[in-house]
This record gives sequence, C-alpha cells and structure tokens, in this order.
Amino acid sequence: MKVITYIINEGTKSQYFGLMTADERQVLHYAPNNWKTRKGALNWAKKHGYEVQE
Repeated sequence: MKVITYIINEGTKSQYFGLMTADERQVLHYAPNNWKTRKGALNWAKKHGYEVQE
C-alpha cells in the first residue's frame, strides 16, 4: 500500500505529521500519527512495509 504524509496544526509549535493512503486519502488510524518530523513518519512507514509516495 502506498502512503503519504499529512500535517496537523501546520505552522504552529504543536505541528506534527501523520500518514494516509496515497490513493484514497484515508488516514491510517493504526499508525501513531504524531511524529514531529516528516522523516520520522516516512521511516515508520518503510519499517512496517509500506511503500512511500513522494
């Protein structure tokens, strides 16, 4: 499954990143979805067997 990142609270100090499916734009609720960096979210996705779409 291909995934992409999305930003929650963009531009604030409490900004963080989550993951969603690339095709359907559905949030992956079973993923933590609270990474401080985009790279952290992408590393989690790769580690758990997801394909990352840039």
